[in-house]
Parts: sequence; structure tokens; C-alpha cells
Amino acid sequence: MVSDPHRYVEENTEVLTDIIKHSSSKFTRALAIAALVEYGDNPDVEQLLDEVKTIRETQGEGDE
Repeated sequence: MVSDPHRYVEENTEVLTDIIKHSSSKFTRALAIAALVEYGDNPDVEQLLDEVKTIRETQGEGDE
């Protein structure tokens, strides 16, 4: 078990990103985003924000 959140995010960035891209639960996506923002590296956060923007545009939620 990984007790250091920075290490967890570093080792699981791809999994967290997949959760954000594919989860149907807004709460679960929010938790994954929060983990990446709080404990991830800045390039990961920028990539994540770009991916979220793309997802919102694809789903027609860009105006929210």
C-alpha cells in the first residue's frame, strides 16, 4: 500500500487520467482530478485540463 499521495499519483497518473476520461460518475472524476491537481506535476495538470476541455466539448458541456 502506498501511503505517500505524491508517490501514488506519480505511479498511477495514467489510471487517474483514464478514470477522468471514462468514468460515468462525476464524483469519481472529481476525486481523480483533485488528486492530480494536488499531488501531480504541473505538466500532468495542464494535460489533464486540456483533456477535460476536449471531453466537455465532445459531450456538449462546453458552456457549463
